Amino acid sequence: MDLQFNADPALLPHAVPGGVRFVFDDAHAQRVALAGTFNCWAGDVCMMERVSSARWQVTLPIPAGRHLYKIVVNDTDWIPDPANPWISEDGQNNSCLTVDESGTVLMRQHGLSAAAPGPLHARAALASPDWLRDGVIYQLSVPAFGGDFDGVRAKLPYLNELGVDVLWLMPFHPVGVEGRRGGLGDPYAVRDFNSIDPALGDAASLRALIDAAHARGMRVIMDWTLNRSSVDHPFTREHPQWYTQRADGSIYYAVPNRDYFAGFNFANRELRQYLIASMRCWIERFGFDGLRFDDSDITPCDFLDEIRAELAALRADIALISQSYDEFHHLAACDLTYEGGTREMLRQADNAAFARYWNESTYSFPRGALRMRWLEDKEQGRISAFLGSAAHRPAAAVMLCMDGVPHILMGQEFGEPTWTGWQALFDGWQPDWQAFNSELYAHYQTLIALRRQHAALRTGATAFLEGLPPGAIGFTRDDIVVLANLSPTTLTFDTNLAHAQPLYTSDWHAAAATLAPYGWMIGTRN
Repeated sequence: MDLQFNADPALLPHAVPGGVRFVFDDAHAQRVALAGTFNCWAGDVCMMERVSSARWQVTLPIPAGRHLYKIVVNDTDWIPDPANPWISEDGQNNSCLTVDESGTVLMRQHGLSAAAPGPLHARAALASPDWLRDGVIYQLSVPAFGGDFDGVRAKLPYLNELGVDVLWLMPFHPVGVEGRRGGLGDPYAVRDFNSIDPALGDAASLRALIDAAHARGMRVIMDWTLNRSSVDHPFTREHPQWYTQRADGSIYYAVPNRDYFAGFNFANRELRQYLIASMRCWIERFGFDGLRFDDSDITPCDFLDEIRAELAALRADIALISQSYDEFHHLAACDLTYEGGTREMLRQADNAAFARYWNESTYSFPRGALRMRWLEDKEQGRISAFLGSAAHRPAAAVMLCMDGVPHILMGQEFGEPTWTGWQALFDGWQPDWQAFNSELYAHYQTLIALRRQHAALRTGATAFLEGLPPGAIGFTRDDIVVLANLSPTTLTFDTNLAHAQPLYTSDWHAAAATLAPYGWMIGTRN
C-alpha cells in the first residue's frame, strides 16, 4: 500500500554477509521470531537473537523475489515490522521487502515515477496474451455458483450478458477427508490432482462446460493448489519424500492452522515432474486456457519458471496467474500478479495518496507488468461491507476503468451480502440470489461494456488528476477522464472538466462541475 512513514535505514531489513538482517527493538519481549513467505509462515522456526537489552536481530538467506513477513512476539503476537513503512497490498497487514538476484534488498521508495523508476522497472515483464490483457475475470466456485458443471454451463448466458470473458474455476478435485473443516472441507485440500469430484460431474460435463464457454468467446482458467495436497493424499504414503518432513519423518505443512494440508518438498525433481505432467494433462485433455496458482508467493521462483517453459511449449498463448505480489514472477513465469492496494486506497479516498501508491507500485515492478485489480477476492469480505454500500458503485467505476485486468468475485456484481471468505465454502455456501440487485448488475454490465468499447480503458496511459477535493478519485486513460465521489457530500471540480463529453455518469452536473454524493463521471476530454 502507500508507504506509511519515512524509515530509519538502520532498522530496515538490509543485506549483510550471509543474507538479509532483520532488526526489532523491544525491551520487554521474552521471545521473538520471524515468520513470512520465506519459511511458509512458521512462527517458531526463525528465532531472533537478543543482541542488547532492547534489540533483537536475525540474519537469513532470502531468495530473490518479494517476501511478506511479520514479527512474532512471545509466540502469540504477530505484528508488522514497526520499522518498515511498506505494508502489503493484500489487506492482511504484512510487512514487505524484495530481494534481487545479487542479494540486494530493494525496499519500496517514496517518489517513484516514470521519470524516476525503481531498478526493476528497467527490466521488461513477460509479454501476456492479448485475451488476458483485454479481459475481465470472473471467479466462481462450481458447487456454490452452479451446483455442478452442468449448472455452471446453464449460467453462461448470465455471465455472457454481464460481459465477463475469463472464467476462473476454483478447485473441483476430490477434497481430503482427514482433518476436514466443515461438511465439505476446504476445496484447496486436494486429495487427487488428476481427478474430478464426482459430486460436480464427470470429464464429459467439464468438457461440455469449457466448450460452451469457448463458443461464447470466453476463456477458462483452472485454479491450481500449488504448494500442498490434503494430508490424506495417497502420495503421503506412496511418495513421502515428496513432502516436507520433521526430524522424525512425519509429514507436515509449515503454514500455521493448516494441519489438514501436507506441504510439498520442491527440492524433489520427481514431484516437480509429476505436477507439471498433471497440469499438461488438464490443458491437453480439456482445453483450459490457463492456470491460477494458489499461494504462489511461497513457491520457489525457479519452479514457476520451469512450469512456464513447459506449458508455453504446449500452448503459446497460455496465461498463468500468480497469487502473489512478487515483481520477479513477471520476468519469466507469470502473466498476472495480484494488486490489492486499490481496495484500501478507495477506502482512504485520497487522490494524492492513491496517485503516490499507483506510481510507487507501478514503477517498482518490471516494465509492462500486468496486475489483477480487485475489490473482492476469496480471502476478503464484500466491498459493500468494507466501504459501505453507497460507495460500491463509484468504487466499481474506478476499478473497471483502471489499468490492469479487473477481477470480479461471484456475486459481487449483484451485491450478494453473505460471502465472508473462502472458508464459507467448507459448509456448502451458495450466493443469496434473493438479494439480487438489478441496478448494481446493470452498473457492472455498463462498465464492462465501456471497457470493451474503448481501447483506452484497457491499454491507455494512466495519469492521476491533481488538486481534487477530499473524497474524490480522478484520473485519465488517454482521452478518457474518470471521476468518482466516494464521500457523502457534493464535490466541486475544476471547471475545465465541465467540457468532458459524458459516456456514463451518475449525478454529474456539468455546468457547475459537481458530483453528488457517491456519483461518478466517465467521459471523453475535448
